[in-house]
Amino acid sequence: MLKFRGFLILSLLILLSSTFQVHAQKDLAIGVAPTSKLIKLSPDEVYSDEVVFWNLTQSTDTYKVFIKGFRQIENHPGTAVILTEEEEANSLYSASKWVTAEKDTLSLEPHKNTKLKYTIKVPKDTTPGEYNVEIFLISESEFNEKGTATFANLASGVPILIQIGDEYVQNAELLKFITDKKIYEKIDVTFLSTIKNLGNTHIKPSGDIVVTNIFKQEVARVPYNNHSQSLLRDNTGNFEDTWQHSGYLSLDKAIILGPMTATALITYKTPHPGFSVLSEETTFWVIPWKIIFVIIMAILLIIMFRIIKKKIAEKQK
Repeated sequence: MLKFRGFLILSLLILLSSTFQVHAQKDLAIGVAPTSKLIKLSPDEVYSDEVVFWNLTQSTDTYKVFIKGFRQIENHPGTAVILTEEEEANSLYSASKWVTAEKDTLSLEPHKNTKLKYTIKVPKDTTPGEYNVEIFLISESEFNEKGTATFANLASGVPILIQIGDEYVQNAELLKFITDKKIYEKIDVTFLSTIKNLGNTHIKPSGDIVVTNIFKQEVARVPYNNHSQSLLRDNTGNFEDTWQHSGYLSLDKAIILGPMTATALITYKTPHPGFSVLSEETTFWVIPWKIIFVIIMAILLIIMFRIIKKKIAEKQK
């Protein structure tokens, strides 16, 4: 239970220019700056900086300083959770052992800034790629009461991505691209896709889902990953994109009825996105059966009316 109730990192929103889902926590009592950080370092390099915390409550409190790695929740892009002790010991990408803070505890007075200096020392034998670490605080009284369970109620922290070297491998695979249903009465389509990050740095998939009708006419172009969710290295993520449209004619007056084809055109590389396109097709139907039913019933009524009218005329003759 504790494994999946860890701290969901809101501040990674800015760092990765993506939207991260945040599970309900207790009210945040601490402000922090910067909200996130991306650093490029080399093996055996030493880097120092500081984090500024401030108390948002009206009383002084003492906080313990923690330094841990984080990971993405399985199949959920745009999320991150603090590693457990077991995960930390087996993690290949946690940089927590590289980081030291000048203090183990901080006393935060109301509405007063407090600086915490930290140092990152990259090991000599570190391989190129992206590593992560989080510097965060937990109320000392709460930690003494609940122990490691307080990781589910963190106050605030700074996530840090550390890129080592200049050679980054950006590689991904599109494992699935389908719609949530095969037949739609109204145009309210959800596209479901799964991407595997095979590289050694985070990626942010983007692109378009092109929808065409039975006549091969383009009727819609849906932005892929519209919320700009990032996918951490060595992770798989499920993405959802929706297409909603009123009526059965596109803006260019193309018919949106019958069999439809959706083609995903997804890029993920930062330097040369056009050279790494993931593409897949799926099909579905748009059938306004209620309208069709009404039309059929109207036609049947007209036919019946004409038959009855004809029989009445024959009898009168």
